[in-house]
Amino acid sequence: MEELKAPQPTMAGAPYTAKTLRNGIHALVGGNSNDGAPIVCMSGWPQTAEAFLEVLPLLGASHRVLVLDLPGLGASAPSSQGYSTLAISTLLADAVSSELGASTQYHLVGHDVGAWVAYSWAASQTHGPSLLSVTLIDSVIPGLATLPEYPLPDAPNIKLWQFSFNRLPDLPELLTQGRERELLDWLFDRKSAHPERITRAKRDRYVACYARPGGMAAGFAYYRAIPESMAQNRQVAAARKLEVPVLAIGGAQAAGEIMRSTLELTARVEESRYVAIEDCGHYVLEEQPEVAAREMLRFIAGI
Repeated sequence: MEELKAPQPTMAGAPYTAKTLRNGIHALVGGNSNDGAPIVCMSGWPQTAEAFLEVLPLLGASHRVLVLDLPGLGASAPSSQGYSTLAISTLLADAVSSELGASTQYHLVGHDVGAWVAYSWAASQTHGPSLLSVTLIDSVIPGLATLPEYPLPDAPNIKLWQFSFNRLPDLPELLTQGRERELLDWLFDRKSAHPERITRAKRDRYVACYARPGGMAAGFAYYRAIPESMAQNRQVAAARKLEVPVLAIGGAQAAGEIMRSTLELTARVEESRYVAIEDCGHYVLEEQPEVAAREMLRFIAGI
């Protein structure tokens, strides 16, 4: 894929810079490294690290923050190990360990596909001990949630159709080439309670990332790897629960109550929390950034 440079977001007194970590992982790095433990964040499809731009200054006031582009998305290099969430989490955990130091513990946050990766990361017996907590935002973990049976009613079909479409061989690339903006606008407009908060500048950035050669294919690869990720997740979940507290956040007009079941995945239920954010669809970080950041910081402060 051709290199696509990220914008340089800033906040008063604390600039955020783009940085390439080990394994070709692109990250937005910044915040205050003198206070709390670092926070590592991941967005999902069809977004990039810039989904966290409104949240970054709020988290960064008291924590060092790394926001990662998933392999193959945004400005990160494609994965050389496949796109199952276990493979992706291994690549990312290695990059973060190299950046922060192997002994540094940190909090992990994932939205959408980023939440799929966050679960595998937290469940890993190799990388899980590095984590202090994990926050899963508006996403069901492949293989560990009960989904509606087909055919879906219209309302859930609008939110879930991409799980089938994106897994098809070749056809998604053929149908979306040159029409990336139309697809992304459709998703943002219909899966959010406040589509206007996903600004034109943000949408332009996302379109630029996914319209470049291989951009859409890399995004679809995560969905095509769902069967492999499901098998991995079920094997882990049958053997053990997560050993870190979990914050489950759902947009009230999106995953909402479904996210409550995520707390069943951790052995530390008493320290875990479920939050439904009102007046919010799927794109929680952009629709309600102040509320999302407040809930994350409140949860992290209690760890």
